[in-house]
Amino acid sequence: MKFIITGRHMEVSRGINLYIRKRFKKWSTFLKNNAEVHVVLMEEGYRQGVEVVAKAGLYSVSGRQTTKDMRQSIDLLAEKIDRQLARKHEKLVDSKMPGSRARPPRDKAGMKILEPKTGGRVVEVVSQEGKPMTQEEVMLQLQAGSGTFLIYEDAETGQTAVMIKRQDGNFKLIVKG
Repeated sequence: MKFIITGRHMEVSRGINLYIRKRFKKWSTFLKNNAEVHVVLMEEGYRQGVEVVAKAGLYSVSGRQTTKDMRQSIDLLAEKIDRQLARKHEKLVDSKMPGSRARPPRDKAGMKILEPKTGGRVVEVVSQEGKPMTQEEVMLQLQAGSGTFLIYEDAETGQTAVMIKRQDGNFKLIVKG
C-alpha cells in the first residue's frame, strides 16, 4: 500500500506518521499492493481532523472524522473505514457467488437456514453429542417415548444410523450403505 500523508495548516510529526501507518496497516487484507491511501490531517482551532480516501481496484472508500485529539480521530476513522471495507468485501464476494445475490439466513450456531421454493423452512437446528449405542439400547429408548426416531452411532460398526419407531410397534433401521 502506498500512503500519502499530508497536513493542512499543520506539520505532520514522525510519531503521527508512524501511528497512521500502523493503524491503517490491516487494510492491506482488502486493499492490495497497488492501493493508494491519501490521508489529510487538519488542525482547526481546538479541533483535530482526519480525512482518508483509499482506492484499489474495485474498492474505493473515504471518510472524515474530527475530535479534540488527533489520535482519537485517527482511531475512530480507522474503525469507520474498517466497517466500510468489510461491507464492500462482503458485497463483492456475494455478487460473485453463482445463483445468489443475498446471503441465506443463519441460525444462532451459524448454520445456513435454507428455504425451499415449495414452502416450509428449517426453524430449529439441534446439535447433539452422544455415546455409541447398540440397537437394543436405541429400541428401549424409543419405546420409553423419547420420540419417533433417533440418530445414533452404532457401537458395533461405528456407522451413523437412524432408528425409526413405526406405528405398528416395530422398528425401521436406516444405515449408510
